[in-house]
Amino acid sequence: MTRTHRVAWAFGILWCGPALSLPAQHCHTPLRGYVFDAETREPLPFATVRLPDAGRGTQTDESGAFAIPDLCTDSVYAVEVSHIGCIHQTQVVKLSETTELLFQLVHDDALLQEIIVAEKAYTPPPIQAESVVRREDLSATQGLNLGETLRRLPGVSTLNTGATISKPVIQGLHSNRIAVVQNNLAIEGQQWGSEHAPEVDPFAAAQIRVVKGASGVRYGVGAMAGAVVLEPAPLREADGLGGWLSLGGFSNGRSGVASGALDYRLPGSPFALRVQGTAKRSGNLRAPDYWLGNTGAAELNGSATAGWAAGRWRHELSGSVVNQRFGILRAAHIGNLTDLQKAIESDTPRNNPNYFTYDIERPYQDVQHSVGQFKTSYRLSDQWKLSGQLARQFNRRREFDVVRSNSSAAGKPQQSFRLATTTLDVTAEHLPINHWQGGVGVQAFQQHNEVGKDGLIPDFDSYGASVWAMERWRRFPSPWELEFGLRYDYRSARAVTEGNLMDIDTTVHFANLSGTAGVAYHLNPYLRIQLNSGYAWRPPSVYELFARGVHHGTATYEQGRPDLLAEKSWNTQLSLVYARAGKEVSLTLYRNQARDFIYLDPQNDFVLTIRGAYPAYFYAQADAVLQGFDARVDWPLFAGLSVEAAAGLVRGYRMAADSGETDLHRDWLPLMPVDRFQYGLRYTFGRKPDRSPTFLRLSATTALEQTRIPEAGLLAPAPPAFTFLTLDAAHTLRVGKQPLEIGLMIQNLTNLRYREYLNFFRFYADEPGVNAGLRVRMGFE
Repeated sequence: MTRTHRVAWAFGILWCGPALSLPAQHCHTPLRGYVFDAETREPLPFATVRLPDAGRGTQTDESGAFAIPDLCTDSVYAVEVSHIGCIHQTQVVKLSETTELLFQLVHDDALLQEIIVAEKAYTPPPIQAESVVRREDLSATQGLNLGETLRRLPGVSTLNTGATISKPVIQGLHSNRIAVVQNNLAIEGQQWGSEHAPEVDPFAAAQIRVVKGASGVRYGVGAMAGAVVLEPAPLREADGLGGWLSLGGFSNGRSGVASGALDYRLPGSPFALRVQGTAKRSGNLRAPDYWLGNTGAAELNGSATAGWAAGRWRHELSGSVVNQRFGILRAAHIGNLTDLQKAIESDTPRNNPNYFTYDIERPYQDVQHSVGQFKTSYRLSDQWKLSGQLARQFNRRREFDVVRSNSSAAGKPQQSFRLATTTLDVTAEHLPINHWQGGVGVQAFQQHNEVGKDGLIPDFDSYGASVWAMERWRRFPSPWELEFGLRYDYRSARAVTEGNLMDIDTTVHFANLSGTAGVAYHLNPYLRIQLNSGYAWRPPSVYELFARGVHHGTATYEQGRPDLLAEKSWNTQLSLVYARAGKEVSLTLYRNQARDFIYLDPQNDFVLTIRGAYPAYFYAQADAVLQGFDARVDWPLFAGLSVEAAAGLVRGYRMAADSGETDLHRDWLPLMPVDRFQYGLRYTFGRKPDRSPTFLRLSATTALEQTRIPEAGLLAPAPPAFTFLTLDAAHTLRVGKQPLEIGLMIQNLTNLRYREYLNFFRFYADEPGVNAGLRVRMGFE
């Protein structure tokens, strides 16, 4: 080796040695963020974002978003943001795979306003089809019920029992196939009945999402059709006291509702507290031509949450109680077969107290649901977090039938259900590791349901355990995203009862796997296509196996089948989603192939009991297919005017055999939603970016006649098609520094007379007529 080569070699070692001693950097990480106006909270398009030291830069799009790809993890960057007419901002950040910056720029004429730069974890959009209730829809319907809130979403309808009780139907499925999740806890109640509405307070939710399709991996065996997720607002972060108060009144039923919350954070402390409550009362509702006797309702709900932190620990303790009382349409309870047939054939309800009153008389339901919940988490490292949740729920449901005033049963419920549930969840989650983000978890639960002698269903004790794992891959700027999940569940239930109707002592066991796989492809920053396919199952409930007798809440006679098998389904959804600067278009095609599908089958016949005559419904099982599509369009036309439209169509059929035959053929499933379309115009005044902008919206809902009727027919023909109008308006003003939102809603604007196909009481009465509601909501700091 020459002297020149030796010098070059030594120089190379001196030059490269320090670099070789450093850990390798990952330089494919994006820096993401958003830029907003600090005063108006509007997104700022075409803002300039620069990294001077790296010589990189970009501009924000119309939604204020930006992304600078291929940067190095754990490197420190100075981020400069500028916009015409605004004060420039610079923020120094150490980049990680979860870094997302939020800039709020201040105009030159607002120098005294606060400048906020926040860093948080980036949450990618879901691969599974999902709809979020818009804030104005949530505000407008919070004084009604959860079903009225959700039915504005595409693919979501309601199963009703009269005018006051409703539960969600997602793509044709309901009850035990939909998980209602509040504050990360699946609500456990007597949800097997069509009139068993979810025991939740919508006022306690800051956001409501509907996850569509097989969600068993995420939410358990009760989520074959999806989940309704109610998310509370986070606890207060600023020191001191704040909160809100909401008041509302509705003309139909002369109802009033009041709800409010107080939030407090102890100054200089990580301790925060929230107390929230709701009271609601309504009297008899009115159809266009008559009062609906005994349709009053009353609610009194409350909740409290406390959160605190200590080092790597985070804790939250909460409790809630929901008290509901619903009157049951008096005309739906008939004494004999002749009167029942006449009631179904009549255009107006028979045996109907045709006057207004706030009194709730027999028949009625009285329901209480209480929850105690403790959540804790420990940050194991910068990437891993361990979480635990222990919850205890108690659900008591009492149903009071019509009895003689001098009867010994006059002061007692005819049916009483008491369900106690304890659940334990432990989860280990991680932030992106080699572009994979997800977690694993275990769950266990125990239930005790006490009914008593001669009840509609037997007493039972149920136990179960689950283990699950989910992972998601995403690597910017790759347009692809992947998601996989797997879950194993075991369920056991022992049913015991003695009485005139049943004599049961049986234990059943079920176990199976659930799985999901999804892929999303981003055609551009605003347009993505996603495919999700999942396998889900659920065991038959004790109600479906052993129910037998009069179900007073629905005024039906129901009978279970002890030989039912576990239900299995393969659900596939293909979605196309476009979202950009106030424009939104989404389309979801789905197909749900179910084996041993369990359903409540109308018998087109009556059962006469000592309590009266009732339509008969028997639980049945068959292979089935449910398929259809959901669509939604929100599109600005010009100068504040936009068009809004949504549609949901489902086709459900089963493989059935004629009496005495073995060959199977297709027959329509009973109780499937009708084709439903919502469409209208919305005008937003000015460009003020309040979270509740001033707007006026006129919309129409068209429901077609259900022509897909099972061959056995129905007790009465399906109701004809109808179209009703809804008017919504809202305006937000300032009282001092506090926002005051005023809203107006008028349902069934033309006082149309119509009946809903999925209302169990459509045989006896019309739906409510015009209903005008006025609401005010004020926040304070």
